[in-house]
Amino acid sequence: MVRERGLPPPLLWLQIAVLVCASVVIRYSVSLYPHSGQGNAEGRTREDGTRMFGDYEAQRHWMELTISLPAHDWYHATKDNDLLYWGLDYPPLTAFHSRLCAAVM
Repeated sequence: MVRERGLPPPLLWLQIAVLVCASVVIRYSVSLYPHSGQGNAEGRTREDGTRMFGDYEAQRHWMELTISLPAHDWYHATKDNDLLYWGLDYPPLTAFHSRLCAAVM
């Protein structure tokens, strides 16, 4: 009967409901814990006075770095790559993932 009206079968609705509920529970659970840089609006100050904030800034910087510099400069200090300011500290596969994310953005 349900199929005659063009509605999806009841099992599909149950699967969708379970997926939505699981997504809400996961998002809520993650929000219970602090994130890097939370409560530190001023950021961490380096010796040269440069401000550094949390993980979000690091991820953004790595995307910028991997899309803007050639791969052979990612892990070496150059005039365009200050390793003390969120230098890449993950393996190359992760760096290529950051590059892919930057290309998508």
